[in-house]
Amino acid sequence: MPVNEKAIKAFTAMIKNGYGHRRSSNMPGRKTQEFVEEAETLIAEFVGGARTMFYYDGGVANGLSILSMGRQAKERNRKHIISSPVEHSSINTALKMLRVEGFSITILPIDNDGRINSESLKDAMKDETGLVTIAWASSISGIIQPVEELSAIAHSNGVLFHSDACNAAGKIEIDLSSTDIDAITVCSQKIGGPPGAAAVVITDSDPWLMSNAPEFSCMMNIPGISGMIAAIDIINTGIVPRARIVNQLRTDLFDGLDYNGIKYSIIGDCTDNLLPGTALLSMRKAPDRFHARLEDANIVLPSHSTSERLAYLESTGRDISNPDRYLGFSISPENNIVDIEHFIRVVSEISFDSKR
Repeated sequence: MPVNEKAIKAFTAMIKNGYGHRRSSNMPGRKTQEFVEEAETLIAEFVGGARTMFYYDGGVANGLSILSMGRQAKERNRKHIISSPVEHSSINTALKMLRVEGFSITILPIDNDGRINSESLKDAMKDETGLVTIAWASSISGIIQPVEELSAIAHSNGVLFHSDACNAAGKIEIDLSSTDIDAITVCSQKIGGPPGAAAVVITDSDPWLMSNAPEFSCMMNIPGISGMIAAIDIINTGIVPRARIVNQLRTDLFDGLDYNGIKYSIIGDCTDNLLPGTALLSMRKAPDRFHARLEDANIVLPSHSTSERLAYLESTGRDISNPDRYLGFSISPENNIVDIEHFIRVVSEISFDSKR
């Protein structure tokens, strides 16, 4: 997601005006500490949480959460963790570290659309299970997991629940106060803020939940946090209206592909359980060098083939012998109908040329 102008201005202003070390007792330090405390409150309120801890990267925040929550569960003699095969690499890395520390890990099965069935979580529960970590939504396909239902199952078994919400926050409404989720990760650059800032938000005001991972102690990126807060100010003008805008653009995109005879299927079957404005398509026929030719035509919407996408597709049982057949996109409120029409025109032209 592009960094919005308000976030850039806030980031730049913080650098230009200067800021102190928040642990310092001098005036710049006190002002910085006041800013951080206000920012922590704003982030927590944004997702209905109770307490916020800032870090400089979403991957680091994810790793901190898993290591710390896992080790806290270990103190209760619960050394079993449940996760999914479509988690971010930062989650998987932290799980590998905990496996070395004696934890056992269960990876839940997913269906062909990448969804987790709540019954599989119930079946995976053991007396020694201490933590479940399931991403709220996929950055690859946009598929939203039933985390509210899954977290309720975890809590009914006395198990902590973490969700990587970096891809969901700001796109759909999140209210942790109405769920059994213990902690989520939120990332600045995924909501239109600058890179270099992320947060773990917990639903318990007790900070000890995040105290068992000294590997990730670090200084806060104060300018990055400033830009992140500015991005949230924009989102708070209305998540639902923003979702309505991008969903209409997505509908226009599908209508255009249909009108031009482009055959495709939506991974996830329908858009009801997808992030607003997002989809991953399986094209019936993929022209040669499809993604490269889209890039040559300055198409800004699609995400191109990556190792993460291929791993995701493989985990859902899909054929990845021709990666070009999978076309993903994520529409933001900064896009408009001109971007959509350009996308449709280029895809149609490339597809027509391939048939000649």
